[in-house]
Amino acid sequence: MSAYIVWIPILEEDTLEAAIPSVRSLDDSRIHHFYDPTRSVGKAIAESVKWSDNTAWDIYLFYSPADRWIEKAPGPKRWMHQLKDAWATKETYRTGKDLSAELKATMRELFY
Repeated sequence: MSAYIVWIPILEEDTLEAAIPSVRSLDDSRIHHFYDPTRSVGKAIAESVKWSDNTAWDIYLFYSPADRWIEKAPGPKRWMHQLKDAWATKETYRTGKDLSAELKATMRELFY
């Protein structure tokens, strides 16, 4: 299993420099970090989960090893988010202990 973390500037203070301490604290060879100053990844992910014309952030996505991002982001196998915005899917909204439990359950289901 690999993890890809894409840092997206949503708030004014969400700079590359502000992300560096978190990148350092998540030092694991299976984790790959990217900074997306134009939010292009967030927009592509939003399209893949049917959130057209928005930017996805605070979102957790699980893909099959066979999935490939060729021209468009593939739809995830499972996903959840922490967005309260009106356009965000309420069925996949998770925070706190609910988010932690859902992430663990998804990893058990898909990878073990």
